[in-house]
Amino acid sequence: MKKLLFVFAGALSLVLVGCGSAPMTDADMAAKYGYSVEEFQEQKEAAARMNMSVEDHLKHATMDMDLGANSMDHGSMEH
Repeated sequence: MKKLLFVFAGALSLVLVGCGSAPMTDADMAAKYGYSVEEFQEQKEAAARMNMSVEDHLKHATMDMDLGANSMDHGSMEH
């Protein structure tokens, strides 16, 4: 009886966890990253061409922009 109760409780918890959140739409993801839907779809296509997830691609793009801004700042300080 305990084994059956344990299996039932485990199955119920998996069902509840699976129903907890719906996948984000492109519009939701665009808003999350500050892009228009069209810009986000372009980034998504670029990520797919590089076999990357869109999240990884956007992280790398953000890091590259930050590095570019920092290198410009450092370059202007040199005499």
